[in-house]
Amino acid sequence: MLYLKACPRCHGDVKFERDMYGHYLECLQCGFIISSKLDEKKVKTEAGAKAA
Repeated sequence: MLYLKACPRCHGDVKFERDMYGHYLECLQCGFIISSKLDEKKVKTEAGAKAA
């Protein structure tokens, strides 16, 4: 599955992948990997802190 402009780092397109370790999201533009909801929340919090 492809999510357009969903990367929290570069706002690029993100694809849903899975491997033997589990599911994850990977950005097609910058290669950023989100391996869980906890990681995604942490990245959004850090990005919000830098913007303020």
